[in-house]
Amino acid sequence: MSEKVISTHEIDASNNGLSPSEAFDWLELQQSLAWKPEAVGIRLREGMSPREVLSRLRGQLELLPPDVAAGEFGGARRRDDLGDDRRGERRLRECERLALRVVPLTDPAYPRPLAELVDAPPVLLVRGRVRALAGPGIAIVGARAATRAARETARRLARELAATGLVIVSGLARGVDAEAHRGALEANGTTVGVLACGLNQVYPPEHRELAQEMTLSGAVISEMPLGVPPRRAHFPLRNRIISGLCLGVIVVEARRRSGSLMTVRHALGQGREVFAVPGSVEGPFAEGTNQLLREGARPICSAGDVLEDLGFQASLNRIGGSPHACVEVRPVVPSNVVSGVDLTGTSVEDRILKTLEDGPATRDDLVGRTGLGVSELAGALVELELAGRIIMERDGRIYAKW
Repeated sequence: MSEKVISTHEIDASNNGLSPSEAFDWLELQQSLAWKPEAVGIRLREGMSPREVLSRLRGQLELLPPDVAAGEFGGARRRDDLGDDRRGERRLRECERLALRVVPLTDPAYPRPLAELVDAPPVLLVRGRVRALAGPGIAIVGARAATRAARETARRLARELAATGLVIVSGLARGVDAEAHRGALEANGTTVGVLACGLNQVYPPEHRELAQEMTLSGAVISEMPLGVPPRRAHFPLRNRIISGLCLGVIVVEARRRSGSLMTVRHALGQGREVFAVPGSVEGPFAEGTNQLLREGARPICSAGDVLEDLGFQASLNRIGGSPHACVEVRPVVPSNVVSGVDLTGTSVEDRILKTLEDGPATRDDLVGRTGLGVSELAGALVELELAGRIIMERDGRIYAKW
């Protein structure tokens, strides 16, 4: 039975001005170098077009034996896959049929934190709302064969964090991943699932309905070409995207050799925060998370713990005072007034910079003085840091660069 396709009027499926020929070129590039993003990223950042990168690739392939070419260029398993217009047109039609958005590395809609990575995917395929990728996001990962307590914890954390405006990112796997997505949906929040296969399928297949629901307010994405199955080697690649999209990664439950620890390694290499939920010392289920805590991961039991560690303290309002209650992020001054100055019509970034004119501030200070919400402030700080407009010190202080 064919999978139900969401109509294009229900989701953000336009290709942001990409012409069919441009989308064709990006899909060709995705097909040819799916497993070698570093080399492609370097050339794209040098200003080469996808067609020029493809031309360079074809020249290299001609000099290599077929078996070596397949090993070097993963996705290009056959030389005639490159430049075969019929295959390329079929891929383009399939994207249109599934209402997929082609988001290349050079697209303004491409998530900025991910774009900064050396191994950023040259192309993302997106089913759902592309704006969900703008974040700010927090990843929740853990065991597939999770205990009931871990599943409940993942769902609760996701629900509470999504209620503050954070985007919940995970891998749509069984266990903790699925519960994280469901928790975000229960809060009417936004959640993004990253697949280790092409977007013409969902893995595991029993999560098709969950993925469908996620695309109504969030997205399901992949760097894999259409038709690529979920192979073991694809999951570590998928995991770097999960952590790359986020401010930090929460591990709810993991055995000592859990694949979730691969996501943690990526997160550490990318400079993201790592959080872990303490688990029982009886049995193997939490050996991995408890080891992370011994190695310096931040212990958390509630969404409030996560927000506090990310720098949002006084703005947390726990319902009923319970550490496990949902948290709200409330501005303490009108959103258009900062230090008595009316900032109506001022952009979020300018509002932050205006506040920093008086000297350095913490995230908590900025929430109180700008009237911005946690998620809005976090996203703007990422943009300002990437643009070189501010410096964010490890002690939590934020400085403007003049």
